[in-house]
Amino acid sequence: MTVLPFLIVAAVAGTGSLIMRADRGWSTLIAVAGLVGMTATAAAMGPSASIEIGGTMLAGSAWLRLYAILGSVVALGLVVVDVTAMHEPDVPGVLVIGIGAAVLALALPDPAVAVVAATAGGLAGVLVAAPLGAAARAAFVGVRELRALAVAGTLAILATAWLARPLGALAAEPAVFGLAYLGFGTAVAIRFGAIPFHLWAARVADAAPGIALPLLMAWGPAAFAAVALVWIDRSVAPLVLPLTTERALLGVIGTVSIVLGLLAAWIQDDLEHVVGYSIVADAGVAVLGLAALDPAAWEPARTWLLIFVVGRSAFAAWVVAIHGGFGTRRLQELDGWARRAPVLAAALVLIAAASVGWPGFVAWQARSASIDLVLPAPIAVLVTLVPIGALAIYGRILLAGIRRPSVAVGEGRGELPRWPAPIPRRPIVGGGSLQRSFERTSHALGRALDVLWVLPAAGRANRMPIAAIAVLLLSGLAFAVAAGGFGVPEAARAVPVVGGSGPGPSAGPDASVAPGGAGPSERLPPGSEPSFAPVP
Repeated sequence: MTVLPFLIVAAVAGTGSLIMRADRGWSTLIAVAGLVGMTATAAAMGPSASIEIGGTMLAGSAWLRLYAILGSVVALGLVVVDVTAMHEPDVPGVLVIGIGAAVLALALPDPAVAVVAATAGGLAGVLVAAPLGAAARAAFVGVRELRALAVAGTLAILATAWLARPLGALAAEPAVFGLAYLGFGTAVAIRFGAIPFHLWAARVADAAPGIALPLLMAWGPAAFAAVALVWIDRSVAPLVLPLTTERALLGVIGTVSIVLGLLAAWIQDDLEHVVGYSIVADAGVAVLGLAALDPAAWEPARTWLLIFVVGRSAFAAWVVAIHGGFGTRRLQELDGWARRAPVLAAALVLIAAASVGWPGFVAWQARSASIDLVLPAPIAVLVTLVPIGALAIYGRILLAGIRRPSVAVGEGRGELPRWPAPIPRRPIVGGGSLQRSFERTSHALGRALDVLWVLPAAGRANRMPIAAIAVLLLSGLAFAVAAGGFGVPEAARAVPVVGGSGPGPSAGPDASVAPGGAGPSERLPPGSEPSFAPVP
């Protein structure tokens, strides 16, 4: 199966959910049904299946398939947490459309068209830029986000269009390729909100619903970065240019984002800000993947993107569950949260393990490989060790959780399951065995009806435990992906194949061809270098 059924389900379900936005119940139900359908169609995708529609090819790959599956499953978990914790307007439909647009961008072989699709998908996030009712704040934050999307999209489109056109005499100028490469790399940094382009992301993290942060700051930008990786690998890397200055600038952006992002997350009291700056820090590793310009960066960079989006989604869902349960997201007001929410405490431990890892762990190896390929050895060692500091962030949150419960935590919901009404007990009064048998059967049916009648109220009374279980499942998924489960390294290593006569079987990473050009192992052979001399 090709990617087309997935895109159709996403478009229909996302549009239907937003059309029914006035009725949150129906809007959420349509989104949930759509995400279930998207998961099924993503699982049925062929890794090398492609289809041509109106002269445009939609190409599949193992990485695209895994991205679509994880995106649909994670979005489904986010919707469950949203319904049981906060139930923000528009979020379910926007999640569906956002994941669908990201998958569409990844399926388009033409980078220029893919950039347009990724940028258009990001526009859906403007709908959830601020909570309902904060009209002035929504307009302010929405304009900030729209501006960042426009600048990033314009830079990327200019870069791809510049090298796609006949260059003529400009082909002899290495600076042409360096500027295009730097422009696309900067566009990715802006989309991620990497430092120093983090101000718009900080505003969004402050005002947007927490459940939407994974889409706004992780899933959409990750698809944008994946498009950039393919474009760089086929349009810039085969030229074997050093591009020292351009690579150094991207390396500085990535390094500063890792270090200062974690430092900013450490000093925050608002948990949504902690999530936002943690995303900025992890995005720095993705920017370093673009700065490598080395075939060896292909696998760790794409592996990290999957680890990053799933792990940060689980962390954002954890914060939303805490906020929904205790009515606050300020750490100084959450003393004792772990005593009343032990499932969420276990989930936070899994999230911490997945995001930091240890030597030999796939997440650690992917991050350290991207760092080692860009930075000099002494600096690379220090930057590789910096993410260990994230343990202090999670430890600070856990330490607050074991203190004496605060007023907000004491008055919150907690995870203890509750049943809203007692089940009536009906005594057996029949004299004969046949009468008693019929009576037992009727009482069993009566008890079942009693339970069904109380289920809606039971769901409302147990919103905190349901949200906690959903977060625990998401954190377990994040840990599994960070450990290399679900074939993440293999999918990251593979390259989509698009032939002129239709789809064909993949020949493996050493013989694969990326859409429209060279794959990560295909470089210009000796003697066929470009007509200009590389810059020394």
